Amino acid sequence: MKRSHAFDIVSLRQNHFFPLRLCVSARERVLCGFLFTLIPAILFSVACGSAKADEFCSVTGPCNLVFPRDHGSHPCYRTEWWYYTGNLETSSSKRFGFQLTFFRTRILPPGAEAQWPRAPSAWRTPDLFFAHAALSDIAGKRFFKEEKMARGAVGLAGVLQEGPSTLISLGPWSARIEGEVHGLRAIAGGFALDLTCRGVKGVVPHGLRGYSRKGQKPESSSCYYSVPRLEVTGNLMRDGEKSPIRGSAWMDHEYSSAPLEEDLVGWDWFSIQLGDQTELMIYLLRGESGEYSGASSGTFVDASGGKTHLPREDFQVEVLERWKSPRSGGLYPSRWRILVPSKGMDLLITSNLADQELVTTRTTQVTYWEGSVSVQGRSGPKPVDGVGYVELTGYAKPLQLLPAE
Repeated sequence: MKRSHAFDIVSLRQNHFFPLRLCVSARERVLCGFLFTLIPAILFSVACGSAKADEFCSVTGPCNLVFPRDHGSHPCYRTEWWYYTGNLETSSSKRFGFQLTFFRTRILPPGAEAQWPRAPSAWRTPDLFFAHAALSDIAGKRFFKEEKMARGAVGLAGVLQEGPSTLISLGPWSARIEGEVHGLRAIAGGFALDLTCRGVKGVVPHGLRGYSRKGQKPESSSCYYSVPRLEVTGNLMRDGEKSPIRGSAWMDHEYSSAPLEEDLVGWDWFSIQLGDQTELMIYLLRGESGEYSGASSGTFVDASGGKTHLPREDFQVEVLERWKSPRSGGLYPSRWRILVPSKGMDLLITSNLADQELVTTRTTQVTYWEGSVSVQGRSGPKPVDGVGYVELTGYAKPLQLLPAE
């Protein structure tokens, strides 16, 4: 095969994923399409495989977050994400859930740019960006999703900070953070979002000043914070119709360089917003047999914004029902009971739509369930209700967030 019609692993690594504009012949366009479909797999097995974990920064203690600086990118860490989920309602009481997520993955260790040519191509980059957007039409029992990917170069994707403003973008999708206001924009197949999210509560660092353990080893950790309650107004475009919409959202930002530990296959994550203006976040790290790791934990946020760290022994989660995906075969929990005895909490969590599964073959190669849920129960002496979002990974196949060393 002629060199002009083939791209070996060496050239792929050197060019850090060539731009599609280099694919000039029909045969090359087919090959490029194939490779761009497989980029996440190649990324983890080749690009990341060429860089060892100890070449990246690791999280081993309190993160001491400072804002607005830490809304931005942390380029010496291997992976990072900005996550927005929420529950919305139109003036006619139609209910929707939404997700808008941006992922950054560094494919070269910090300092690798020093080895680049003196005048490198503008297409060269140490980072790839992925984004997922989803809409749950609860009354219509429909789930819309879309995924995007771009290199962090020539304005295709990236994170830009100017003064108090932080812009995370990939193509026409974006999240702009200015003070307590988060502006979200996404145009996807079947829907579009234009949302203004105002922080009702400030930033909540999880764990020990943002140091969130994700395993038994100290370095199996992330820097993790949330804005647990955002008041949302804006517009939803669906089926060619524009509808004013309002509701509440939750924002997560997390970064790390650590893979999941070998005995873990995935996690269950809950973000719950209750009508008494309190919030609950829980993540459960799962082993192969379904047992939960002792490194699992949570955070309770009271009505005034004060937080309480919840170690694993402070809460119980019981799965009551499950749903099996017709696509992946994954058997996902769909109804739960959560007990937090120290807060007098006894909550029933129910998915608002069974099928909220994302199969991301074009980007992260992860199949996961991310969906809107409803909450009923008691908190202290009073009955409460609420809304939330749940993320379930590792049910279709074990999750490999980063390559094991």
